[in-house]
Amino acid sequence: MGRNALIVVGLTGKYCVGKNLVSSRFEHRGIPVLDVDKLGHDAIKSSHDILLKCFGTGIVGQSGEVDRKRLGAIVFSDAAQLARLEAIVHPKMVEVCIRILEDYRMQGSGCVVLNAALLHRMKLDVLCDAICYVASPVCLRFVRGIRRDGVTIRSFLHIERSQKDIAVKELRGAATVHVLRNWGRSTFIHRQVDAFCDTMGL
Repeated sequence: MGRNALIVVGLTGKYCVGKNLVSSRFEHRGIPVLDVDKLGHDAIKSSHDILLKCFGTGIVGQSGEVDRKRLGAIVFSDAAQLARLEAIVHPKMVEVCIRILEDYRMQGSGCVVLNAALLHRMKLDVLCDAICYVASPVCLRFVRGIRRDGVTIRSFLHIERSQKDIAVKELRGAATVHVLRNWGRSTFIHRQVDAFCDTMGL
C-alpha cells in the first residue's frame, strides 16, 4: 500500500464502557490496536520529578514510582488539577502516538485502531478516518468499575464528572462516527464490530 493508505480508526468511550472488549475483537480480525492510555503510563513514569513538584510526595507508592491510583484520587476530584496533569503528560503521549502511526504508515499497514478514552481531548480525533464510540448504561459501567478497580460511588462520580466531554457531539474530523452499544454480552458487541469492519472494508 502507498504512504497515505493507512486507515486510522479511533476507539473511544467513557470509563469502564468496554473499549478493551472492542479492541480484542479488532485484534481478532488482524487489525493492530494502539492503546493510547498505556502510553500514559510511560508518560507518567518519564514525568516523575515534575509530577512530584506539582502534586506532592503523597502520590509516590511503595515502589518509589508514581502510584496512579493516588494520583487519580487527586486529579479526578479537582478539574484544575486534572488539567494540570494533562498539560504535562498529553503532549508526550500525542508525540509518541503520531510517531507510531507514521511507523505503521511506512510499513504499509492497511489499518490501525487508536484506543483512547480522551481521543477528543487529546485532539487525536482529527487524525481518524472513522471513530467507534462505545456506549454502555451507567449502572453496568459502575458494576464493572467495582469488579475491575474497586471503585466507590464517590470515586466513580468523580470520574464521571471528569469525562463529561467524552461524547459523540464533541468528536471532530472523522468522516464517520459509529456508536457501538455494549449491554454486557460479548457476542452482541462482537457482531457490531464485525459489521463496522465490513462497512469499512477492513
